[in-house]
Amino acid sequence: MVLLAGLPLPAAAKPQRLVSINLCTDQLLLLLADRSRILSISHLGADPAASALAGQATGIPVNRGSAEEALALRPDLVLSGIYQQHGTNRLIAAFGVPVFEMQPAASLPQALAQIRALGDAIGETARAEALAADIARRLAALPAPSARKTALVVQPNGLTTGRHTLANDVIEAAGFRNLAAEAGIESWGALTLERILLLRPDLLVLNDQSRRQRSLGQQLLAHQALTAAHAWVEIPADLWTCPGPALAEAAERLVAAR
Repeated sequence: MVLLAGLPLPAAAKPQRLVSINLCTDQLLLLLADRSRILSISHLGADPAASALAGQATGIPVNRGSAEEALALRPDLVLSGIYQQHGTNRLIAAFGVPVFEMQPAASLPQALAQIRALGDAIGETARAEALAADIARRLAALPAPSARKTALVVQPNGLTTGRHTLANDVIEAAGFRNLAAEAGIESWGALTLERILLLRPDLLVLNDQSRRQRSLGQQLLAHQALTAAHAWVEIPADLWTCPGPALAEAAERLVAAR
């Protein structure tokens, strides 16, 4: 059984037949590997509602993340997540196929490290280093604010993001204070309309679909007390879901909204 858990493969062989069954490994595979080596990515990687790189996935076969689909393609390496896909990974590895496992990134440094680790695993160390360095350069080039304003991510049902998330690090990199983190929220949590109003954020950060779709979960976002009293900006959630250059784009959009 071979579970790599973010560790680089031995340098003896560069895997040529690559399969991804995870949204974030889908995107890094599209960024780092030649298309001729990509046998399949997950259906989420080709979904414009989920992936920042869906447009680059055109023509690549998609899978539903099952071990049976991955094994049928006879890959040299499968790239996967670690939580919901744990059992799938173990089954694939039991058939002698190496599995690179990547956990969700909880910070910008971890995201850059994961880019480098996946690049090592697929034999594209130089490409991965160049990508990570470019993201770091873009983040470092963000102009410092004259005064740090506050920002608050608000998604349907009042879902927000606090400490130990990529979104939190992007917000801080853009020169804002994340009110959800300051309110003690770890990772993800939910806020009532009343709590949001009491926090008085300078900027509301909404998903780009949050105000247009109709559902019970969206009702809070359409409340006049919320939308009339605060400046807001739309940041697609797919920009800060996974490691990649979209993180720098999200930060740049936030800077433009200061």
